[in-house]
Amino acid sequence: MTELDEERQLQEYDKGGMIAVIEAYPDQCREGIALGDGFRPEIPTGVDKVIVCGMGGSAMAGEVARRFSRVPVFVNRNYTLPSFAGDGTLIIAVSYSGNTAETISGLDAGLRARIPAFAVSSGGKLEEIARSHGIPHLRVPRGYQPRAAMGYLALSVLRVLAQAGLLRIEPDWEELIHALESVRDASRAAVPEADNPAKQLARSLYGRIPLFYGTAGNTDLVAMRWKTQVNENSKQPAFWNVIPELNHNEIVGFSDERLRQGLSCVFLKNDYDHPENRARIEIMHELLHGKVPAVVIGADGRSELSQVLSQIHFGDYVSYYLAILNQIDPTPVELIESFKRRMSAR
Repeated sequence: MTELDEERQLQEYDKGGMIAVIEAYPDQCREGIALGDGFRPEIPTGVDKVIVCGMGGSAMAGEVARRFSRVPVFVNRNYTLPSFAGDGTLIIAVSYSGNTAETISGLDAGLRARIPAFAVSSGGKLEEIARSHGIPHLRVPRGYQPRAAMGYLALSVLRVLAQAGLLRIEPDWEELIHALESVRDASRAAVPEADNPAKQLARSLYGRIPLFYGTAGNTDLVAMRWKTQVNENSKQPAFWNVIPELNHNEIVGFSDERLRQGLSCVFLKNDYDHPENRARIEIMHELLHGKVPAVVIGADGRSELSQVLSQIHFGDYVSYYLAILNQIDPTPVELIESFKRRMSAR
């Protein structure tokens, strides 16, 4: 038995109860789908682009929408809207707290330009703005860290877009939930490290700086999510990039043996990668052999949606177990809160 298998050890560091939230993620996704199903905002015909205003964990709703939309989706992480906002645009403002300054500013700009919009939050100023301007607002349950509410945020938005005919896929929601449950069954805390792939991967990354590599237009959002979860849950540096772009620059960064010490690479693949990108993953793995520890991670499920979201779910477990190995509570993000207080004071 290792420390990752000892309930006492998990309870000692996981004071915020993050493991319970992660293990309830498939149920949260089911609830998110139901929330979106019951939310019927009036979306104009002729929408040819979507701007999702969101930051941090809330922005993942936009990244998931971007991955599966049949129209261009731009995830806006700024105070202002991009210059192409205008006719044919739909704005979706997503802020779990409802108080994210950049998201509120982006929505305000859209409202001044009379661009159709709806909002998603657990309350806060975003709900007040929606009410005062008469735009639809979907309230999701309170009490979570924004990054831990992805099921509520992303799945509700995805369901709304599906109802509006703005997705290029026909989601099999039950197959998605089944894939997520498969990840949970294999990776939950009760499964010992000897049989638990998430604990094993966390162990291999412990004490190292992980580099997460996805593929363009497919697992790129997974790599970004893994990176941010390691930052926030595990409280350590991590980085991400995308194949094939990294083969044109970042690959050369492994040349100096001194500078690659302490790095680990995780390649994220699934059945929907372009064949050329699958070959690139294989070649990268071969080139790094003996230089940098590297592992290739696949996905559960049959559909594009289930494979992408199951990889995200698996990454949440990995970041959690890495936090325990780092002997730190995965829930609080004090540096973020301190930064917000300083910004507010100014």
